[in-house]
Amino acid sequence: MHDTMRVSMLNPTEAILICPRNDEESLMILKIADALSIPTLVSEQPHGARLENEPDLLTRIMNIDADIRELVIVETPGPRTEALLEKQGFTVHIIDHHRYDDLDRMQQLSSLEQFRALFSIDKEKLESLGFDDLLVRGVGAIDRGFLWELDAEGMDAEEKKRAITFYQELGNELGAKSQESIDEAKRVWESKEMIDGVLLLKSERGDLSIRNTLSYEVAYLYPKHPPQVVIVQGKRRMYVQESPKAKALHDHFGGYTFGRDACWGFLATSDRPLPPLPEVLDLL
Repeated sequence: MHDTMRVSMLNPTEAILICPRNDEESLMILKIADALSIPTLVSEQPHGARLENEPDLLTRIMNIDADIRELVIVETPGPRTEALLEKQGFTVHIIDHHRYDDLDRMQQLSSLEQFRALFSIDKEKLESLGFDDLLVRGVGAIDRGFLWELDAEGMDAEEKKRAITFYQELGNELGAKSQESIDEAKRVWESKEMIDGVLLLKSERGDLSIRNTLSYEVAYLYPKHPPQVVIVQGKRRMYVQESPKAKALHDHFGGYTFGRDACWGFLATSDRPLPPLPEVLDLL
């Protein structure tokens, strides 16, 4: 049976890390793993990565080190593949904090925080590797519950500014947002609506990455107590953020939750369209 979190700590040289490079948190994990010389298989999958979609997985694992039997898999769920790996003699450690359509892997800690706990990476160890503990904590906190979580870390205004800047620099390293995405996010923000206390942000474009930019705008406008936010992108994407109803939305419509069950997302497919917006607003 695999572990979602394991009490005993792993030796960095005795485990293989399987991790995507698709957001700021995963990039931070990969940077620390590299500094610790953890053998790593980097997935090229975007958000929504699944283990069964990872090509030649067993061969690639064996090519990294055929003797290592501990696998640490970050935010790439795949219970059937995990079971097959266990039958091959591997111990599988799961790092995740999402609730998926078919799988509950919600955790209170972010994946970065779980990674640090699993490999016993405390402040002293982190800083000996050349990292700033405050900035790394900031990445974990932002991924756990966005900018509002920095207050929970006890950061003052200057520390929060440093943490946010660092997080944005990680995003830039992953690839600068297109001017088209920036312009669309600006247009959506300028046309925002408030409906019965719910902030509604609508775009006709389902092919652009605008949620992160819009989330920053919400955080800057509401630094302490954000409203429930609904983001609709054409007929392809829908998000509800900072909502106590996120899990209820998941239970009713499917999709996935994140941010400690305070956020819900839905990606439409050819056989499963977006839920009707009026029904989502009614549930909120």
